[in-house]
Amino acid sequence: MDIIKQIILENQDFIASRNLIAREVNIPKTDNIIIFTGIRRSGKTSFLYLEARKIPIEKVLYLDFEDERLTFINSLPNYEVILESYCELYPDTQPILFLDEVQSLDSWHLFVKRLHAKGFKVFISGSNADLLSREIATYVSGRGIEIFVHPFSFNEFLKFKNIDHSIKSRLTKKALLKSAFNEYLTYGGFPEVVKAEQNDKRIIIKNIFSLIFYKDLIAKQNRNETLMRLIIQKVNENVGKAFSLSNMANKINPVYSTNRQTVHEYYQLLHLPYLIDDMVQYRKSILKRESERKAYFADNALISNLSVGQDYGKLLENMVYNSLFQTREEVFYYKTSNSLEVDFLTEKSGKNELFQVSYDISNSTTFEREIKALQKAMKETGLKESILLTADQKQTIETNGHKINILPCWEWLLDNEQ
Repeated sequence: MDIIKQIILENQDFIASRNLIAREVNIPKTDNIIIFTGIRRSGKTSFLYLEARKIPIEKVLYLDFEDERLTFINSLPNYEVILESYCELYPDTQPILFLDEVQSLDSWHLFVKRLHAKGFKVFISGSNADLLSREIATYVSGRGIEIFVHPFSFNEFLKFKNIDHSIKSRLTKKALLKSAFNEYLTYGGFPEVVKAEQNDKRIIIKNIFSLIFYKDLIAKQNRNETLMRLIIQKVNENVGKAFSLSNMANKINPVYSTNRQTVHEYYQLLHLPYLIDDMVQYRKSILKRESERKAYFADNALISNLSVGQDYGKLLENMVYNSLFQTREEVFYYKTSNSLEVDFLTEKSGKNELFQVSYDISNSTTFEREIKALQKAMKETGLKESILLTADQKQTIETNGHKINILPCWEWLLDNEQ
């Protein structure tokens, strides 16, 4: 069809002209389907563009299924018209397909599976965790490699801003790096927010949240807007704090009549567009693990959008969680036998690590609380070292064979994300 041919050619020109920043994700060389997933506006489309730029542009068949000009495709008996349109443009060339926001295409998995079986190389992206994960597991299992795309890391943020963050620059450009860190802490790493002028950042953040809220949660899931907004606000209030869904339901009830089951259903829906992620306590009992949880947002920008004023302690912990989530195999929180809490216990390659996060430990009470929790946790877990991340303090504390490394979070991020 002419409209599909027009869109293919438009997209080839657009991709060829784009100014793109390389992302810090390794894309394996494989014949399998490559599947980019993650929250909206995290840069999945840019990953497709980056891969498309590696091949001759005439081989690129890129379609965005949220393009309103393509909605008619869902009414067709099959999707062969896509290949037919490309073949009319390039009769002697086999395309590589880049299918963006593929969850908007009905029965996409059948189409992609058929393409793969016929020997086509296929890259796809999607923003709905339930739809993609279910169908990947059921229909594309063994044929696809799923790559989770996060908003910019701090390293990527600095690269985009052309700020040198070498070891030397940590000494010679420390003020610049700290200023950049403060911006990243508040406004996060959504690429279009990073690119925006200071006065436009909050407007763009609000637009991203509204898109996820109304399109992915309210319209797609057909849920009550008031209750959904209350639950998201409660999650925001509890960032970094353990909570139960029963307790959340009790707190919402005076404002909106509900029950634990409904709150649980709504809470689980927040995971589908990758708005939040949660973790449980490091315990052997699965049932006890699930009784309470902590939740974190996919990007600090979402917290800034939902908050009145800034809680930098909350923002710092949310940032650390996202960095650990990207670089560790498992992330838990740890509670000692005398109920002291350590923010994160992580697992990677059979090795455990303990992390405490506190924006400012200049107050002696705060300092003693954080140190005491880490010392007790190290004793119980058998670990000899732990890390306390702060806004700017740096020192080492050694007692009874245990070492606590107190580090500025911006400095730790640069090393952790390498």
